[in-house]
Amino acid sequence: MRRLPAVVLACCILLATGGAPAAATVSNASDVATGGAAATGNAAAASRPADGTVRHIIRLADPGSVEVELGVGVTEPTTEFRVTLPADAEVTATDGFDRVDTSTYEWDGRTDGPTVTYRAPVNRTVGDSIRFAATDGWALVDMTDLDVAFSWRSLGPTSYDRRFAVPDGYGGRSMAYLGEYRLANASAAGQQFTVVHPTVVSTNASAAAYAETLAGVADDIRVGARDPTVTAFIAPPPIGADGGEGGVGGLATSADMWVAADAATMAGPDGTRVSEPIFVHEYVHTRQNYSLAADMAWFTESSAFYYMTVTPHQRGTITERRFDRRFRVADRSRDATLTGTTAAQYRAWATKGPRTLAALDRRIRTATNGSRSLQDVFRRVNEHEGNVTYAEFRSMVAATAVEPQDEWLDRHVDGPALAPRPDPDAYPGPGVTVDPGAAEWRRGDEWVSLSETPLPAGIPLEVRHPEAGVVVRPADATAAVNVTGGDPATVRLPAGEAGLRVETFYGRQPTVLTVTTSEDVDGDGVTNAAELEQGSDPYDASSSTATPEPGPLDGGGDGDGAGTDEGPALGDGPGFGLTTALAAGAALLTWLVGRSRWRD
Repeated sequence: MRRLPAVVLACCILLATGGAPAAATVSNASDVATGGAAATGNAAAASRPADGTVRHIIRLADPGSVEVELGVGVTEPTTEFRVTLPADAEVTATDGFDRVDTSTYEWDGRTDGPTVTYRAPVNRTVGDSIRFAATDGWALVDMTDLDVAFSWRSLGPTSYDRRFAVPDGYGGRSMAYLGEYRLANASAAGQQFTVVHPTVVSTNASAAAYAETLAGVADDIRVGARDPTVTAFIAPPPIGADGGEGGVGGLATSADMWVAADAATMAGPDGTRVSEPIFVHEYVHTRQNYSLAADMAWFTESSAFYYMTVTPHQRGTITERRFDRRFRVADRSRDATLTGTTAAQYRAWATKGPRTLAALDRRIRTATNGSRSLQDVFRRVNEHEGNVTYAEFRSMVAATAVEPQDEWLDRHVDGPALAPRPDPDAYPGPGVTVDPGAAEWRRGDEWVSLSETPLPAGIPLEVRHPEAGVVVRPADATAAVNVTGGDPATVRLPAGEAGLRVETFYGRQPTVLTVTTSEDVDGDGVTNAAELEQGSDPYDASSSTATPEPGPLDGGGDGDGAGTDEGPALGDGPGFGLTTALAAGAALLTWLVGRSRWRD
């Protein structure tokens, strides 16, 4: 390779430090149904890395570790290049790299495609959970643990990309499986789902079933932050054995996840099938693209636990008993204040947190008549720049619910109050149909069926459906005003007829009812609006204090002094008739004349 003279005075110093390989490219041995040691994959891995790449080739080694061959495609402007290996790496070979200190190696400046080969430990245990492991026949690894930091000097603009190659396995964005496997793909909601199923494990579902499960729930989680590709690995024992941390049996980092083989399926009344909750839980983690302040640390696990319960429930893949069990809170967690919890109180995150979010979701749907949900808050969290604090979370909830929820949040999130246990019927799925015949409207102090018409027009009217999670709302342009903390919606209907839509909070399966309306439902000649203004009951004709505009007659044609149909009535006024008035006047005049004469 030709090099520019070292005497060039102008030089650029570019530094690149290690970190999560979010922008890394992974090349796999094969993308067919069965993977393994494919010849083409090995040939590609053995070739010199392309200029501008820092490539990691990962292979099996001794149990507990893997071998990484690090190769650098040095660009022409580069004059110096250094790599810093993981602290616990053991170097086994070098070509074109000289050791600088314990873990740093420097390019010799002459060798094209310099390499350094090292072994790195893989086994990792957190609490009772074995997260990654390597045996003599397979390995599931976190590639971020194998990554290197690197820096360089150059005489001109240049850049380097990270790449990972897994010639005898399959690599995702941050995880890789080494060994024989089966592969399946499915697509939905703009994402591709790849499931890597090792041949060393046997589960009661196929790789395709797992991929289809992920695709099935993808459209139900609308919180933004979708990765184009999500990779799921079915992890062999002992990884995730007995559920591991939190009893979940899975882990997600970046756009990759693993699910323990013994947690990937569950027994049910219809036989064994895919354990949808665990796949939803880890999938939700792949959709969390935010940074949280300490007082919001609970949200990551609590939101994943909430959706791992409510989404399968809405899809009909778990029983109401299992739904109820997920929201039980142990005595030791009942008084926990979520904003003050840490990872040491994981059980509070896993039980009290999702129960609180279930109640908050319900409040948001109620306040917005079903048009918004907790997912809209989740989306705001994902879109926020910088750490999300509890104060910012409160503002996001208020903006979503169109009204502040601060007092409730301060009691249940920033305070110890325990939210009520969710009612499964309050969280119906998108495909649930609703019987519109049960819809009601409020007449005075009672609720009556919408079939009892006419409904009052021109005044606020409460409508509802007695089933939990079902709303009644206007079907046209009439206004809807939400009732805080309750299910009824207050609507104002036009005269003649109006449309009312009956649907669930969690779906768009509406039935539109057409109802007749009247401006004067009690028929007393006074409009509903006028009665409301004067304080009388628009449903009771005897309660009105107003009268219709008078006609030519004040009364009927019969009765003493009541007048006739021909003209105005001439009769007694209140307390005095005409004859009585004349007699009283004559007596007064006689008394006055007599008194005058006596004085004379």
